[in-house]
Amino acid sequence: MNWIFLSIIFGGLISLLFTPLFIKIQRTRKIGQSIRIDGPKSHSTKSGTPTMGGIVFIVAALISYAGVAIIKFLRHDVFSYEGIFIVSVFLMCGLIGFIDDYMSLKKQRSLGLRGWVKMLLLVIICMYFFLFAKYVINLDTTISIPLTSLKFQLGNWYYIIPAIIIISTTNAVNLTDGLDGLAAGTASIVLAFFCFIAFLEWTISNVSFGIDIAVICGAAIASCAAFLWWNTAPAEIFMGDTGSFGLGGLIAAVAIVLKQEILLFIIGGLFVLETLSVIIQVVWFKIFKKRVFKMAPLHHHFELLGWAEIKVIIRFWIICALFSGLGFFIYYLKFID
Repeated sequence: MNWIFLSIIFGGLISLLFTPLFIKIQRTRKIGQSIRIDGPKSHSTKSGTPTMGGIVFIVAALISYAGVAIIKFLRHDVFSYEGIFIVSVFLMCGLIGFIDDYMSLKKQRSLGLRGWVKMLLLVIICMYFFLFAKYVINLDTTISIPLTSLKFQLGNWYYIIPAIIIISTTNAVNLTDGLDGLAAGTASIVLAFFCFIAFLEWTISNVSFGIDIAVICGAAIASCAAFLWWNTAPAEIFMGDTGSFGLGGLIAAVAIVLKQEILLFIIGGLFVLETLSVIIQVVWFKIFKKRVFKMAPLHHHFELLGWAEIKVIIRFWIICALFSGLGFFIYYLKFID
């Protein structure tokens, strides 16, 4: 437990100290976010807001995890490849977002990399995931069905599932990043519940690498929470795709390595709703030439209904917590006879 608290302290302090410096640098150089022209009109005032804040909390989380891992190794001579694996996916997904943000700033438009390029880069990460998972950490290729004793051994076919999860989760968190503090807050909630799960896996189920997963989750939660000080409405900085892709990759990797692949869709239920709203909107419009929602993703629909931005954000945080709590409850039932 001390390692988790240490990672929280390190991650929070680093993010808290360096986020305002990062904001100042961008303002001095007049670097800012371009706002999509088809978005809510109220968002036009956000144009020019410093962005790519994900750099700060990703670096803060990585430094925190590395520091704790080194101290733990020097004291107890133990480390886990699983922790390194998850951190590497976190970093690589964040790098895709960074390239996208950089291209967006360079071209002075709200769109950076083309969709097919992002997909190709995510596929490369999925290939890395397959190789590392299969040949280094020997990831279990069974799928367990929550609330049942059913388990299915899928062999190499299993790796299709992590690929789907990584691609869908990174894009889902990215879609959720449309209001000040929404993605950072919801991702922190989801990671907090996975931190609890990792801790229980370590203490009760004797999963040795559970503590390392809890440490990286704790570091990321604290880094995001500190970042939220400046990211809440009205935001002084945005996380950008750097942050949303990084957080999506982290959540996906944590869920997969903890063998909670199916439960992720409940714990991350808000991300599922946001993604479904976009799919429904696009499919319905193509078929019937009508819109189901005033605008997708879902949070923009409620904005256009007249809800204040802060009301949408807080209510979506609450919905996220309810989904995550339900998922954790389902997980915890396995410890109850």
